[in-house]
Order: sequence, then structure tokens, then C-alpha cells
Amino acid sequence: MDRKLAVILVLLLISGIALSLAAWAFGVFPFDLKVAFALRGEDNPAFAALMTAVSFLGDGWMPVLLVFAVAAVCAYKKRWLEAAFVVATLSSGILAGVLKMLVGRSRPPSFSMNPSDIFQSFNQYAYPSGHVLFFVVFFGFVAYLSWKHLAGWVRWTVISICAILIVLIGPSRIYLGEHWVSDVIGSYIIGTFWLIILILLYQAALFRRSGRLEERRSSKPPVSGPSEE
Repeated sequence: MDRKLAVILVLLLISGIALSLAAWAFGVFPFDLKVAFALRGEDNPAFAALMTAVSFLGDGWMPVLLVFAVAAVCAYKKRWLEAAFVVATLSSGILAGVLKMLVGRSRPPSFSMNPSDIFQSFNQYAYPSGHVLFFVVFFGFVAYLSWKHLAGWVRWTVISICAILIVLIGPSRIYLGEHWVSDVIGSYIIGTFWLIILILLYQAALFRRSGRLEERRSSKPPVSGPSEE
């Protein structure tokens, strides 16, 4: 692993742990209230519609549908390894659930639990934002695969859409009163750390697969040409 990347991972890990401990110990921070009041004071129907639409992509079973839709495209293209790692991005939900239970931070007063939510046991807690974690890990990985395997305008279109969604999901969760700003910051940090880990594992799997293919090629006996009499 590159030294710079290792340093980035360590910094992300330390930052994520520090913010998680602070959220557990101190609850809501003063800047959480200031940012929440400022952002929720935006009274623009178009802005509200945009925030609601972006957030919808992380509601309920939508993440599962998005993941398996992209995995199906990868499988159709015979990219089985890529499909498996796309499915692995759902691990962000498990990570979010575990951290929510450990930190146990209360949601903003404007939050109302959906009675049909089957994950109420941990969705009642605020930190971290499962939406933001999922967006960073899933759309970040899709952007990486696009950069690696696509070309031309298709590549940059997919990367741009993924980047825009990742940027917008944080403000949308605050605007809709679902999370505090520190929930969102922590989720961006933890999500980036987990995304890099998944990419490194994917690269390792690619390297291992290429090594196996090379071994198979080298183990095949050479094809001899017709003998001359």
C-alpha cells in the first residue's frame, strides 16, 4: 500500500473514532444547532423537492434495489467480481447500524419514526447517517468502477452523477430534520474510510485473479506445429 494512502486511512480512522466518541460523550454540539437552523430556514420549493428526491434514494429498500440493479448490470457484462463487490457495499448499512447502537445519539426533535420501519431498533438513533454512509460507499464504488472500466462521455457522466449525489445527500438529511450536521460529517469520514478499504480489497482480488490466470496459461503445454518428414 502506498504510504500516502496509508496515512490518509489512519487519519480517517482516527477522525472517525474521535468524532464518534465525542457524539457519544457530549451529544449535540453548538454548531449542530446553528447549521440546522440556517439550513432548515431555506424556504424554496425547488430546493425542498431536490433534497427530498435525493434523500429518497436512501429510504427503505431503495439502497438494496440500487445495489442489485448495478450488480445485475455487472453480471450481464460477465463481471462477476465487480458484481460481488457492488453487493458488498451494503456492508455500509451493517456498519451504520452497529455504530448507531454503540453511540446511541438522539435524533433531532423534528424527526419522526416511520411506523413501518423494520429497523426501528437502531434507526431511532442519529449517529451516523445511514443514508450518507451508503451514498459514499455505494456511489463512490460505482464511480470508481466507471473510472476503471468505462470510457468517454459515459464514464464522466456516471462519475459526475455519483459525485453530485454524494455531495447533496448530507445537506438533504440535515434539511429534512433527520440528522445533525455532525452525524453527516462523521458519516462522510467513516464512509470514505470504508470505501477505500473496499477498493483495496477489490484491487487485491483483481491481482489474485490475474495471477491465477497467468499460472493457468503458463501451465498449458506448448502447442507444437506439424512435424516435417
